[in-house]
Amino acid sequence: MGAGKMYIAHISEDDERVQSLKDHLLNVRTLCEQWGSKLDLQYVCGLAGWLHDAGKYSQKFQKYIRDPNGKRGSVDHATAGAILLYDFARGGQHDFSGEFSPEKDGFKTLLEELLGNVIMAHHNAKGALDFIDPVSLNVPFTQRLNKQVKGIHGYDASYLEQYQQVKANYFTEFEKKEFSNYYSKALSEVKKIGVQAFVDGQNFYLRYVLSVLIDADHTDTANFEGHTKFGYKNNQRDILSRYFDVNEQAVQTQIRMNTKEKNDKTKRLNQLRQEMSDACFAAASDQTGIYSLSVPTGGGKTLSSLRFALRKAQLQNVDRIIYVVPYTTIIEQNANVIRKRLTNSEDKDDNILEYHSTVTHEPQKASYYYSWDSWDSPIILTSQVAYLNALFGKGSKNIRHMHQLVHAVVIFDEIQTLPIKCIEMNNAALKWLKLQGTTSLLCTATQPALDKISNGLPINKEIVPDLKLAQQAFKRVTIQPVFNEDKQLKTFSLENLIEFIENKLQQGVHSLLVILNTKAAVRKAYEALDEQEGLLKYHLSTAMCSKHRQVEFSEIREQLKNLQTNTKKIVVFSTNLIEAGVDLSFECVIRSCAGLDSIVQAAGRCNRNNEVKMGYTYLIQMDKSVENVGGPLKFLGEAAGITKVLLANNVNQDLLSDKIVRDYFIRLYTKRSSDLPYPSKNGLKLYPLIGSNAGESPNFGSEVNYYHKNKTVPATYLSVAPNTVANLFQVIDSATTDVIVQYGEGKNIAAQLISEKSKFENISGLLKQAQKYCVSVYGDPGKKGSYLGKLVADGSVRYYPEQDIFIAEEGSYSEEFGLGEGRFGSLNY
Repeated sequence: MGAGKMYIAHISEDDERVQSLKDHLLNVRTLCEQWGSKLDLQYVCGLAGWLHDAGKYSQKFQKYIRDPNGKRGSVDHATAGAILLYDFARGGQHDFSGEFSPEKDGFKTLLEELLGNVIMAHHNAKGALDFIDPVSLNVPFTQRLNKQVKGIHGYDASYLEQYQQVKANYFTEFEKKEFSNYYSKALSEVKKIGVQAFVDGQNFYLRYVLSVLIDADHTDTANFEGHTKFGYKNNQRDILSRYFDVNEQAVQTQIRMNTKEKNDKTKRLNQLRQEMSDACFAAASDQTGIYSLSVPTGGGKTLSSLRFALRKAQLQNVDRIIYVVPYTTIIEQNANVIRKRLTNSEDKDDNILEYHSTVTHEPQKASYYYSWDSWDSPIILTSQVAYLNALFGKGSKNIRHMHQLVHAVVIFDEIQTLPIKCIEMNNAALKWLKLQGTTSLLCTATQPALDKISNGLPINKEIVPDLKLAQQAFKRVTIQPVFNEDKQLKTFSLENLIEFIENKLQQGVHSLLVILNTKAAVRKAYEALDEQEGLLKYHLSTAMCSKHRQVEFSEIREQLKNLQTNTKKIVVFSTNLIEAGVDLSFECVIRSCAGLDSIVQAAGRCNRNNEVKMGYTYLIQMDKSVENVGGPLKFLGEAAGITKVLLANNVNQDLLSDKIVRDYFIRLYTKRSSDLPYPSKNGLKLYPLIGSNAGESPNFGSEVNYYHKNKTVPATYLSVAPNTVANLFQVIDSATTDVIVQYGEGKNIAAQLISEKSKFENISGLLKQAQKYCVSVYGDPGKKGSYLGKLVADGSVRYYPEQDIFIAEEGSYSEEFGLGEGRFGSLNY
C-alpha cells in the first residue's frame, strides 16, 4: 500500500463509513490507559491497546476488509502485535527461523508474556491462552508465537513478509521514539508492582488487562458504529456522592418518623434496624477489606448494606457498588427497594442496573445498552453466575466485565449459597481484589466458615457489634425439632404428616407452609390433604415454570393479606424454591430435614410480618418411601446428615445460634473438601490452575510434569491455564435441559419459535421471552430411563432440531402440578 493511503480498521455496517486504523488504535489506547490506571497499569494497558490490532497493517488484512465478500476471521490480525512487542523489546535480534525462548530477564519477560498473551487472545472466546496446558503439557502461548514465526501448521510460510509489512507500516504511522518512551513507562509500572506480586496474582492480572482491552476495543468500535462517545466520561463517583446525600436524608427522615411511632414493638424493631444501619455507617470508615454483616432476618440488610457502600464510596477510591445475589427474584426486589430509596421511582435506568438472565430489554436509550454490555454503571445488581463468569467464565461479554470489579464495593447477598466448588476460587479472587482496592461485604443470617478451609478468607471485621444480642432482639421464630423417644428426629409417614398439619390447623394456625425435598413428595402431600370448606391449599414446585409460580405467589400473597378479614385457612406445599427471594410470611412452617442453611432459610418464611408473638418452624424427617433423596439430590442428603449430628450434639439448643451455624459449615466443608477446589468433569481441579499456594506459582503441578516430560524448565515466567479454566468453568452444572411449556403466553411463544416465520424473526428475542415459560428437567433425552428421556419417549415433550429446542406438547402441562401431567404423569423427583 503506497504512502498517504489510509489503513482501515473498520467499515460501518450501515453507511460504509471508514474508521482509520490509526484512530482506532489511539482511541483504544486512551480508554485502556483510563481503565488501567486503577491498578497503576496505565501504560501497560495502553500498550496492549496500541498494539492489539497492529496486524491490520498487513496487505492481506487490508485486501480482506475492502472485499465485500471477505470471510470474517479469515485473516489473523491478533498475533502480529505480540510479535512486534517481542521484536521491539529485544532490539529486532530475533532469529525468525527458530523458536522464541525468552531469557529470564525478569520485568521485560513478564511484560512480554502478559501483553503478548492478551494481544493474541483479544478475540479468543475462551480468553487468554494457557501458558502450560495441564492435560497435554504443551505450551499453547509459546506455540502460538512460534507457529506464526516458523510458518508451520497451516500458516502461510510467507508470514515473515507479512510481519515485515506490519512493522514497517506501524512505525510509519507512529514514531518509534514515542513508542520506545511509552514502552519504558510500561516497564516501570511492572517493576513497581514487582515480579513476585505479578507471579502470585498472574491469573487476575492477566484477566484484568484482557478485560480492559476487550472493553476498550468493543467500546470504540460501538462508538464508531453508533456515532457515540461512551467510556470517556467517568462520573460514577459524582452520582454515588449524590446518592449518598439522598440516602442520608432518608435515614434522618426514618429516625424522625420512628419517634412518632405509637406501637412500642414496631418502634423497638425500627430502633434495632437503625442500630444496624449506624454500625454499617461507622464500619465504612475502616480500611479496604473483607467484612461480614450477619444481620438476622428482618434486620434491614438491604438498606444497611447500601448505606455501608455509599459511605465507603464517599471516603475511599470507589467507582461502583455491585450487589451479587443468588436468585433473580431477590435481584428484582432489591433493585426496586434501592431505586425507590435513591430515585423515588421503580423505573429502570442505567445508573441502577439489573444484570441477569431474565431481564427483558424494552426499547431503551443507547447509554442503557452501553451500561449493560460494559457494567459501566454506579450501582449494579447481578447474579452469582454473572459475577463468577466475569472472573473465570468464557466469552468476551463475561471477560469484559471483570475490570469493573476493581475499586468497587461488592456486596454478597446470602453468601452461604455460593456453590461449594466455587469457594476456593472465589476466596482467591476476593483476596486479590482486596489488594487492588475493592471492599467485599458478606451478608447473611448464616455466615459460612470461609476462613476454615485451606484457602481461608480472612475477615477484617464482623459489623454487627453484638451478634448474640442482635439475634435475640430480632428473634421471631423458633426452630422446633420433632423428636422421638430417643431424641432422634421422628420419621413421618405421609399419614403422620397430614395428621400433624391438621392438628396445627385445629390449634388455631391460619397459615401453614410445608417444605419437602422432592417434587414427588410435595405432590403426594398436597394430594393427601383432603379438600375442606374454608381451606385453601396450594402446590408449588420447579415442575412449574417461573411465570406460573409468580402467578401462584401473587394469589397466595393476596390470600395471606385477607386472612385477617375472613375465616379461611391456607396450607402451601412447596419444594425449597420458596425458601429465598419470595416475600411470603406464614404463621407456621414444617420443614423436612435438610442442611442447616436451608432450614434457617425456611424459618425466614415464618412470622416475617409478626403475625404471632412467636412463630414455629417444625423440623421433621420424612420417610424414604415418600421422599427419596438421591441422584442429583445426594448432596442435600449429606447436608441433612450433618444437621442430624448437630441436633444430637445440641439438644435443647437454639439452632439459629452463630456457634451452631458455624459448626455446621465447618463440618460441611470438611465433608465436601474434595469439591472445594472445583473438580471438573475431566478430572482436573481448577483452583490450582489459577491460585498461588505456599509460594508456588499457579499450575505448579503442570510445571513439574512439564519438566519431567521435556527435561527442561518451562520457557515462561507465567504458568496459569486460563483457557482451560474458562472452557471447564460452569457455575451451575448443566445436568438439566430447559423445556418450553405451553402455559399462558408460552403457548404463543412456542408456536412462533417453530413456525416457518421464525427463520426470519428475532429467535434470540423469542428465546429470551421463553425463559419464564421453561421447566428444567434432568436427564439425557436419548436415554429412556432418564426423566427427560421418559417425557420424550412418551410424546409429552418434542425436540425441534432446527431451532435446537424442546417443547412440551399440549396436554403435558397441568395448571395444578406443572410439567409431567397427561401422557406421562407426574415427574417422579
